Amino acid sequence: MSVHRVKGTVGEHAVRGLEAPWALEQRAVPMGAGKPRNNRPRAGLGFRVYKPKVSKVNRERLKALYNDVVNYILGVVHELKGSKYLAYYAEEWKKMYEEVKEVRKRAGKRTSPKAPPLPLPVRFVMPDGRERGDKRAPAVIDLRKGELRVPSYGVVQKLPRSLVRALVEENLLEPRSEFTLQITRRGLIRVVAHRRLRARLELPLRIATIDENSRHGRSLAYWYINEAKVAMAHFEKLRPANHGYRREVAALLQSFADRPSEETKRQLAKILQPEVLRALTSERARELAEKTRGREKRLNDSFVCKLVAKARKLVREARQRGVSALILVEPVNADSLRETELQGTLLRGRKRLKNLAVYEGAKMGEVGASGKVCPRCGARGVEVARTKRSRIYECPKCGLRWDRDKGVHYNMVYSYFARMVKEECDDDSVLAARVLSLLREWLEKHSHTLAY
Repeated sequence: MSVHRVKGTVGEHAVRGLEAPWALEQRAVPMGAGKPRNNRPRAGLGFRVYKPKVSKVNRERLKALYNDVVNYILGVVHELKGSKYLAYYAEEWKKMYEEVKEVRKRAGKRTSPKAPPLPLPVRFVMPDGRERGDKRAPAVIDLRKGELRVPSYGVVQKLPRSLVRALVEENLLEPRSEFTLQITRRGLIRVVAHRRLRARLELPLRIATIDENSRHGRSLAYWYINEAKVAMAHFEKLRPANHGYRREVAALLQSFADRPSEETKRQLAKILQPEVLRALTSERARELAEKTRGREKRLNDSFVCKLVAKARKLVREARQRGVSALILVEPVNADSLRETELQGTLLRGRKRLKNLAVYEGAKMGEVGASGKVCPRCGARGVEVARTKRSRIYECPKCGLRWDRDKGVHYNMVYSYFARMVKEECDDDSVLAARVLSLLREWLEKHSHTLAY
């Protein structure tokens, strides 16, 4: 059994996709025992969303739960099966549903909208037996037994070990996240953790710099800065999967599904196994084309998740040590990104990084920088060498040599703090001036780090 992690966006509510945890910005889940808290609406929360798989039997039971509670909320029935706290978020759900209908009405849609997920209060049983959350919550996540239970509907769903470990970790965070269980109309479940931490910017400081490229993906670097020195501790290039062959296969399968022909079948014979080709029908070809396109989507999402996981690890390690954390992104120009293969992937990654910063308590900024500009004097460099892994530039003014992909990361950090000095942000400008001085000292002593 596997689990897929999706990082929700901040302040976004997708009508169809429903990736954003709808109700969580309206009222927080009651975490303490006793009377549930009726918190004021809180915007701008950060989220972590876990989507465990659900068995067919439990899906049917969760569908029944969803329909029963929604009918109760809409006044179709007047009694609830089980705890009244199944309808704890009734007002929030009705508000979400009205918002969806209004959006569709403005868009000129006449069909009925898809109903939003139903949020439920949830309590946890920790591995040591302690309970966290409201004791009257209708859903229980038992981290000792590794299962999720909704007793009033007979739902007992085993959870994968990876999810159990992740939820234990989330529950041990300080300050602790608040949790909600969401049930969709199709009987699927989401465990949503949400919080907002105040970020600070001071030395010592850990920085993750991320350079976006509309053709090649991203490159990532880690910087450690304290009162005495700077260190570029890590650098790597993150490349997305190449989907050229996969798209060619999907196009051939779709062509055969729409208009079967011997010519298309001969082309598919070079790709498909003989037994698959013999049994190929229009319906089967369409199904295979959808699976192939779905594979591309999963690989792109995995590419985004890999980046976010690396940034999260850096931020959490920094916070555990009481160190400030900063995430800097050098975004691709909107015009050059438009209609490129990586447009959606890069934009999703940027949104998830913003959400991560809110959830984990890191500063985040977007800064324009170029790897063609000399890190030392700012003159435009000239390319003097190119290999499969690097593009070496040389400054015609000061003679510095650097790898373009590494130089842009130094320029990002320098530009960010130079902008703070220019804006004269009181204490921040003093910090920024100190960081700029440390960066210049580091460059003079370790310029070879940017070249190799």
